Amino acid sequence: MSSRRNYLTKLAFEQESRNWVRRSCNVLVHVLFTLKGVRQVSQAQLRVLDISESGLMATSHRSDIPDHFFISIGDHQYHIGCAVVHRENGVLHVRFIREQPTVFINVFASLADPFALLEEIRPALYGLEGLA
Repeated sequence: MSSRRNYLTKLAFEQESRNWVRRSCNVLVHVLFTLKGVRQVSQAQLRVLDISESGLMATSHRSDIPDHFFISIGDHQYHIGCAVVHRENGVLHVRFIREQPTVFINVFASLADPFALLEEIRPALYGLEGLA
């Protein structure tokens, strides 16, 4: 992990103990992050390998994903703030800034189509009604 630390990284480390069961999955999501300060917003994809209410483990073809980013679900309908807590052999271990609803995580992990969250979604089908 990067030596740079701020309150988001500190928050992610404070949630270090595992309170939730990880669920295996194979789902693609968009991530949004800034480059060059806040002058440029960049987008990449993560392949999520497992997920829980408090975080996920993922891979990406991009090596420039910073320690702090947002996951964008659907057509920019729902965003999840994230902090990378560990990097190892191209795998990112990520904590969510805020725990996610169990219903959403269960649906996320059960998706058979890895591209389902890259297009517009119907929030009620994903347990995000009132959130997205």
